[in-house]
Amino acid sequence: MKISSQRFSAEDFTEQQSWIGKLFTPLNQFMGEVIRAFSNSVTIEDNLYQEIKEVQWRQSTTDLPFKFRTKFAVIPRGLLPIYLLNRSTGGYSTVGPWVEWSYQNGEVTLVNVHGLVSGQDYTMRLLVIYG
Repeated sequence: MKISSQRFSAEDFTEQQSWIGKLFTPLNQFMGEVIRAFSNSVTIEDNLYQEIKEVQWRQSTTDLPFKFRTKFAVIPRGLLPIYLLNRSTGGYSTVGPWVEWSYQNGEVTLVNVHGLVSGQDYTMRLLVIYG
C-alpha cells in the first residue's frame, strides 16, 4: 500500500479559512515527515530506541572481556549479532555466535563470545536493543 502525499489546503475549506490554515501548516509538515519516514527513511540510529555497534577483537582470553559505551544510559534488553567477519580467514560466519555480556555504568561488557575459533581476529556488528 502506498501512502498518499496529498496536502491539506485552506482554499478547500472556504468557510473555515480564517483559522484552518494555522492547523494545516503543522499538520502538513507532520504528514510530510511521516511519509518520508515510511519511504525508506526510518533508520535505527536516528529513529529507533536501538543502536548498532561494530566491535573488533581477537578471540582469546586476553582480549575478552571487551567494553564499549552505549548510546542510551539504560540497561539494554539484549544484544543481537547481525554480522560476523573472521578477519583472519576473510570468511563470514553462517551461524550466529552466542554473546555473553553484562552492563554497568553506561558500558556493555562482552564477557565471552561462544562458537568462535580462539586466536583469530573478528569484526562483529551488534544490534543493541533497549526498551
